[in-house]
Amino acid sequence: MSFDPLITRTAKCVGGINGPGLQLIREKSSQGQGLGHQTTATMRHTLMGEGLDQMNKTIIPCLQRSVQDLKYNRGGLDLFQWCSRTLTIATTEAIYGSLNPYRRVIAREAYWEIEKSLNSLMMDVAPWLFARKAWRGREYLANAFIEYFNAGGHLESSQMVYTRWKTQYDAGATLEDIARLEIVMSLGILSNTVPTCFWVIFDIFSRPDLLKELREQIQQSSLSVDCDGVHTVDMAAVQDNCPLLLASFQETLRVRSNSAQLRVVHRETVLDESWLINAGSVLVIPAAVINKSKSAWGPDANEFNPQRFITGAPKKNKASAFMSFGISPNMCAGRHLAAGEIMALMAMLIMQFDICPPEGTWQKPPTNVKAMAASLSPPADQYSVIIQEREEFKGVKWKFVAASGRGRQNLIVG
Repeated sequence: MSFDPLITRTAKCVGGINGPGLQLIREKSSQGQGLGHQTTATMRHTLMGEGLDQMNKTIIPCLQRSVQDLKYNRGGLDLFQWCSRTLTIATTEAIYGSLNPYRRVIAREAYWEIEKSLNSLMMDVAPWLFARKAWRGREYLANAFIEYFNAGGHLESSQMVYTRWKTQYDAGATLEDIARLEIVMSLGILSNTVPTCFWVIFDIFSRPDLLKELREQIQQSSLSVDCDGVHTVDMAAVQDNCPLLLASFQETLRVRSNSAQLRVVHRETVLDESWLINAGSVLVIPAAVINKSKSAWGPDANEFNPQRFITGAPKKNKASAFMSFGISPNMCAGRHLAAGEIMALMAMLIMQFDICPPEGTWQKPPTNVKAMAASLSPPADQYSVIIQEREEFKGVKWKFVAASGRGRQNLIVG
């Protein structure tokens, strides 16, 4: 069984790669050269260690600027759109560097048009007619990334982008195909992070007792105040001494994930001596079912309870029933980057602001079940909130620091 054929199809339908370029990417079992798999494999080490530290050093200041601007917000705002803008800018700045194509509003809008119309693009039936906005967005981004690579943007980028470029360049990929594969890469770095962030905010701020406990943990173990009154939060200390924040993040993923792990069957296979699966079949493993297994999580498996990640069943038992990051050997390569980014943003919001819908109560919004790439469905409509500085910290200057070598999170993975 393999995930690679799905990479090939996404490269064709979403990236617009065809001909010899697609043959390069196609998995070796289908007589291709397996460049899609190779590119994914070689970039994994760049999302840990020094490469991860480098990106975190860019992400934290970007997030802090966006959060700082909230102090001047006098009315309500759409929480999902704010998450989208904040994380798209911060993540792509860290990944693509000083020539980041996503600095342009039109590029960000083009990407989200693609994301909204993935179903139509993946059908691959005259997308210039049946998914026109997404198709035009794709072509715009393809040209933007061609311009980026021609200008040497990859030479001033993250280790991940440079490694992806070099792997493809050395294998004989054209500049246009390298550029088009970056559109596909954007699905991995943005489509899940944004809705996950929205739901983590929702799940924490809608529970006053949880919010209070998180504030106390961060304040007691990770906050220092210097002689000038600057309040500094050490994210390494948060990671070490505030297990509830990571637990809350993972519980949101566990409860709200509706993703499905897909594998293409290459040869006839018998599962558990009972089930015959023919070659060419697609095996679907639903995370929403596995993540709520009562045998692993207990009788309250359907309930939101972050403490289950701190106490309870052994970690190995939890891992077998937690598929929000995928399953080996195709787990989300950027999980540490995404987790660190969302946790940093949550620490900033938790300590500085009170967030609540205008009507005063949090109501779960209807979700956009057509969002194909998102493992957590985004809200179907805008979700307005009022964001106000916490009374006891009005006028306080804040600083958030990420320590080198501490980017990896103690995540549960399947």
